[in-house]
Amino acid sequence: MSKKLIAVASAAALALSALVAAPAVATVGPFGVVTTGSVSTANGTTGDLEFTINVPSQDVQRLDVDTINASSTGTLLRHVVTTPLAGAVVSVAAAGGGAKLITSTQYAAGSLTSASGATTLSLTSDTAGNVTFYSFTTSTADSTITATSAGASLVMYMKGISAKTNAYKLNFSVSPSSTAPSGEITFTGTITDMFGNLMTLASGDVIVDGIGGNLAAAATQTEWDQNATTKVVTFVVANRSTVGSAALSLKAHTTIGVSGVITKVTAFGTPVSTNFFSVTALDLTAQVTSLTAQVAALTADYNALAAKWNKRVASKTAPKKAVATK
Repeated sequence: MSKKLIAVASAAALALSALVAAPAVATVGPFGVVTTGSVSTANGTTGDLEFTINVPSQDVQRLDVDTINASSTGTLLRHVVTTPLAGAVVSVAAAGGGAKLITSTQYAAGSLTSASGATTLSLTSDTAGNVTFYSFTTSTADSTITATSAGASLVMYMKGISAKTNAYKLNFSVSPSSTAPSGEITFTGTITDMFGNLMTLASGDVIVDGIGGNLAAAATQTEWDQNATTKVVTFVVANRSTVGSAALSLKAHTTIGVSGVITKVTAFGTPVSTNFFSVTALDLTAQVTSLTAQVAALTADYNALAAKWNKRVASKTAPKKAVATK
């Protein structure tokens, strides 16, 4: 078959694939890649138009080439490379983010997990000049996949999506640990998924309960804020209204995890579904009075010692100079 006929046949195959699964097509002359499985309609050609795919949150891999919308359960992208020649060597490399590559043989064998795959592949096209491989990512950061053959290269961009249902570890702290009754306690922290990706949250995604003292359950949260870059959340609740100690728990609301439940997946380690804290409400007036009395007592002790020292200085039995009283 002439090179011209091969090129025409390749173009026809690309067009047919586009009709079947609304794929994204990238081409350099007769060399091209058709990608399916993205949960968006982006074409993967730039960092702003990257393919998006769900991270494998249950440690299993799924291919969904027929559904292109935000509700897709797919975790794999399928890439079909077309070359002008049978037996052509196609090199594939994944870089940045958490992208990994899967061969068609590995895919056919099944049992793929988040630990599967490699960052480079060396493949050979079939008699039709085609090569199929798959990719996935465990990161919400951008990755690139570069396919190269006979001096022609194509770069595809991808990133993972991690929904709030993937919340896996809560990591919050409180400050200060003691205030006046009803004083402000600031909570600061993040929530990550099973791969350490920081989650974008909304007010009310976590609940603060008083499990000791008289701090009410589901304490009201105010001044909610999340840094757009670091994803660090801060919000405020009121300490208990009377003097004493209180135990607090911070846990997932039903809006995150699976209806508020964070379930352990063995491959991902132990989740952190609740953070516990102890705080104290102090009578600051009484505390100031007590501290003032302590200062007065310490001052009196110091002055008594200073007077004794100065007597020794006056009698020339001490080698140093006199000291001032307070």
